[in-house]
Amino acid sequence: MIGRRMTFRIFLIVFVLCLTKGRLVVRASDKETTDWLMRVKSMDLSQKISLILFPMIHERDGTVIFPKAESIPQGGWSNIPLLNGLNGFKTSNILAPFPDVRAVGCVKDSFLRDILREDLMQYMARKQIVGILASNKYLFEVAKNHLPSVYSQNSLALWLFSKSEGNFRCIPAVPLTNNFFSYLRPIKRLGDYDTSEFIVKKHNNRTQKVKDSFEERVKKGTIFLTFDYAEDFKRLLRAYENRLLNEEDLDIGCSIILKHILECGSVVKPSDRKSFDLSIIEYARRSAFEKGIRFFGQKKEPFLPTDLSSVKIKIVSDVPDKYYSPFIAMLQNHFTVEKNDSVSVNYVVWLCEKQEITEANISKKSQEIRLQNPEAKIALLVADPSDYFKVNGFPEEIDALYTGTSEWDMVWEFLAQALFAGINVEEVRNFEDWYEGIRSFSLSIIKSRLKFGVPEEVSMITDSLIKIDSLMLKAIQEKALPGGQIVVARNGVVVWNKAYGFHTYEKKQPVLTSDIYDLASITKIAATVPALMKLYDDNKWELKDTLGRFLPQLNSTEKASLTIEELLLHESGLASYIPFYLQAVDETKLKGRLFANRYSWLYNIKLDDYIYLNRTVTYRKDVFSHKPDTLFSVPVAQNWFMNKNYLDSIMQQVLESPLHQKGRYRYSDLGFYLLGKMITELTNSSLDTFTYEYFYGPMGMKNTAFRPLEHFEKERIVPTENDKAFRKQLLHGWVQDPGAAMMGGVAGHAGLFANALDIAKMMQLYLNGGHYGGKEYIKSNTIKLFTSRHNDKNRRGLGFDKPESDTTKVNPVSSFASPASFGHSGFTGTLAWADPLTGIVYVFLSNRVHPNQYNKKLIEENYRTTIQDIIYNSIIGFNEKFEWENDKTKEEYWFLN
Repeated sequence: MIGRRMTFRIFLIVFVLCLTKGRLVVRASDKETTDWLMRVKSMDLSQKISLILFPMIHERDGTVIFPKAESIPQGGWSNIPLLNGLNGFKTSNILAPFPDVRAVGCVKDSFLRDILREDLMQYMARKQIVGILASNKYLFEVAKNHLPSVYSQNSLALWLFSKSEGNFRCIPAVPLTNNFFSYLRPIKRLGDYDTSEFIVKKHNNRTQKVKDSFEERVKKGTIFLTFDYAEDFKRLLRAYENRLLNEEDLDIGCSIILKHILECGSVVKPSDRKSFDLSIIEYARRSAFEKGIRFFGQKKEPFLPTDLSSVKIKIVSDVPDKYYSPFIAMLQNHFTVEKNDSVSVNYVVWLCEKQEITEANISKKSQEIRLQNPEAKIALLVADPSDYFKVNGFPEEIDALYTGTSEWDMVWEFLAQALFAGINVEEVRNFEDWYEGIRSFSLSIIKSRLKFGVPEEVSMITDSLIKIDSLMLKAIQEKALPGGQIVVARNGVVVWNKAYGFHTYEKKQPVLTSDIYDLASITKIAATVPALMKLYDDNKWELKDTLGRFLPQLNSTEKASLTIEELLLHESGLASYIPFYLQAVDETKLKGRLFANRYSWLYNIKLDDYIYLNRTVTYRKDVFSHKPDTLFSVPVAQNWFMNKNYLDSIMQQVLESPLHQKGRYRYSDLGFYLLGKMITELTNSSLDTFTYEYFYGPMGMKNTAFRPLEHFEKERIVPTENDKAFRKQLLHGWVQDPGAAMMGGVAGHAGLFANALDIAKMMQLYLNGGHYGGKEYIKSNTIKLFTSRHNDKNRRGLGFDKPESDTTKVNPVSSFASPASFGHSGFTGTLAWADPLTGIVYVFLSNRVHPNQYNKKLIEENYRTTIQDIIYNSIIGFNEKFEWENDKTKEEYWFLN
């Protein structure tokens, strides 16, 4: 580092000696202006031109590239380390690139600007960079040499670090237009050339053109930006040699520039500067790109409806895969797009690069799209529209336009989020003159769906959450589970969405975040309970209503008097479960008793600790068949079908089951069998149909369904148990719970399959007070009623589990979870939990029952709750801000943000 700094100092001395014909001069004062001019006059013409001409070409890391050619002098700027920051640049230490000047300009928050400024200064110090090409309203205060008043807010400038002032100076910069040199022919005078397109100013809040000749620009010490440095250098050289341009003006401008060069030097070393954690820098950079997203519409309405159930989307991509892949990956967090080009859709999303944005191309491509999809709405997405919409209006051929500020993969990710209202989008601001032609079409977007961000933007610490990775790795190594998914969100922002391990211990198929898991009892709070809440809002039932009101077949039994409230609180006295399949054992072929408490040759099917099933167990042929027909029409596994009439037998077993003491907590699946039946009676549709039509479809939960093999590729579904007792096969796409299987895969207590992200959407709906995607699904008071405790003897809410306040009892969740929190666990190794006080949503999915259900390491080692501890401890200031006692009054903080 010292060597580089010394080399740069030596270069400055040599550079000045060359430019002044060997006369070394120290820093000049203001009264030495004429002396500066005299020194410039002693320079040859090519050296002067090298001072006013600046290349736009740069490396991916922002380093400016100067051409190497014999005809071009290696003086001027060529040996000074500089950055081009106009379009942003990539750094090796952060995933997000440093944002472009337009994105930086959209950042209003002073704290974020401070982070970006220090981030840039650290980078420049590490690389010994002297200056950066950016906008004149960038991240630095101008100590001297303010741009002339006629320059607009979006004028460009080269910022140079001043050694003496410890700050940055800026030199005005102007792009050379494509047609500039056409006016430098011998038969024409430059004075007739109107350069008004170079310069814009604000007057009474209106934009107006201002004329300023090339010579005037040169005299003010302006540098001129070019993409073809070698050719433009030759052209300028010929123009001055032929006296088409005035060299005296050039001398004045070069003297100003030269003075700045002699004042500049390297930024102080990184250790002397304020520093931020890399995760904070990542957040600041992402925020800049996000704040640069804009939305325009022909009509004053969102492009997509709040209800996504009827939406069919097709992507038309004219961008490289490096942009398409991150865009589609983010999009599929919200929705599943149509992959078949022949399928007619009602929404088309067209991705386009800036060089393809022309009036002719927009017209032609839109016609092609409408020819295939005549009823479709079209949204055009452009990551970097450049200045096209500065002079062009809104294309009539499209319905909506989404734009960013530069062509980075992260910008495409934010465009995908904006499409589904996953982020807030502001209307065009006054300084954004690059949207002048379409300003009147600008619309804001209010975030209404889950956003995908980083922990720091919701006051969490990435380095703390990383501990989840090591704990999951340990769980997999100890064979507590083959793999799993974890989603963590806070305040509506997903900060953790990861998949771990494999589908099975054979390690043939890695788990993906889009893979589908058997949720087991999470079905209760993701299907049955939300359906009941919706029906409660519709005044279809009351808590004190009895089952007999909705299920007349119960009226001759003691179950008729059970109230809905008792069932939801698990205080009905119903048995926990009934192994219905064992009632269908063919006893004529059974040798010995059904069970034994120790392993033997005859009792070799382990169901649980000290429970072994007789190996001679077979099932009645009048109940099950390997071939389906009109009678055996209830699928329970692969090539295994149940007699549909046996469904009545299952219900009869529930009705005849003994009742225990009412009013006392006893967890029961049987109550949810009955609640599932009640929903069917009230809606005239099955539970799976009702929940899909009212919740999963409209919310975009495209990875959620009962009977998953009817909806998803088998490869996406994670296997559960190798069922040796009942179905004699590996359960792959079939619900693990035997009772739910015998109900045809759809039951009130189990049967739902999903990925973790979809369940996070449902949990976020609860935290949103019943809203998601701009639509109200459930009333907020209803959610509060169902998720609150109802008596001191039972920790449960209505259908929801809650933290255990009695320290002598087992707590189903982290001890850090607030009393207001709620959720549910599942037998297959799942957990979904939401906390209104901290805004945390936590979803854990696994197949811990693979290959057998008696593997209890996940439960014994408390992996799920330990991960939840990590989540709470990652909240910045958690110990100080969120200390609560175990009293019910804390639940009054229900919708605390």
